[in-house]
Amino acid sequence: MTIIERNANGLKYYQFAAFSELGIPHGFFTRHGGVSPKPFDSLNMATTVGDSNENVLENLARMFAVFELDLATRYDGWQVHSGTVTCVAKPRDVRARAMRTDALITDRPDVTLVMRFGDCVPVLIADPVRRVAAVYHAGWPGTVKKIGANVVETMKTVYGSDPGNLIAAIGPSIGPDHFEVKEDVAGQLRAAFPSNRNQIESVDDSGRILFDLWNANRLTLENCGVDPKRIDVAGICTVCRKDDWFSHRGDRGKTGRFGVLISLDGMK
Repeated sequence: MTIIERNANGLKYYQFAAFSELGIPHGFFTRHGGVSPKPFDSLNMATTVGDSNENVLENLARMFAVFELDLATRYDGWQVHSGTVTCVAKPRDVRARAMRTDALITDRPDVTLVMRFGDCVPVLIADPVRRVAAVYHAGWPGTVKKIGANVVETMKTVYGSDPGNLIAAIGPSIGPDHFEVKEDVAGQLRAAFPSNRNQIESVDDSGRILFDLWNANRLTLENCGVDPKRIDVAGICTVCRKDDWFSHRGDRGKTGRFGVLISLDGMK
């Protein structure tokens, strides 16, 4: 699989070839092409950082317009670094408080799944056989809780998915050269991946403990039966490229959140 840079209507975003070949509307959107002012400039997708609701709604509308999707089809959650998975059967009633969840799954083409990120790992999964799509949010707490395993198990039990049929895309997030942790967090990550420490942990010349969240989330999916050849990693670090991406660490907390979207509308 490969990742592809695209531009439309002044917005810059990335797609994965395997998803595009199936006709699945999806995108990891950069910070460009929106209406939000500094420090949320400009395609900020979150009101929780201090941006206005009006700006965020306009930015969401611009993202949806790239795929000619109706904003009324959206379902988004209140991301809280949990391992919770939510199955979605209809668009969210925006008059109600969003559900606390860090993973969304649907088999409905009239639902568009949306999540927001600012260094944490965004992951998309699709089942081309059962026609199911998922998006989840994996910061280090979600990675420790194996939220990816929860998603795959839910896809199996609720939708009848075979893990061997799934394709997965691990999008832009903080990279292994920048995700420094203290010993308390390092201990939790080691405990979650006891057999893979040498694949996810390193120590640099100054003694900093660094973890590879990309590889940790990839290993989680592989351990659930997802074919390694069907898991693609963007390899784009949001801290290194904070000119393109909102980065909580890179911008010292004063920044926005970029959007990730997936829909089954138009899937072949």
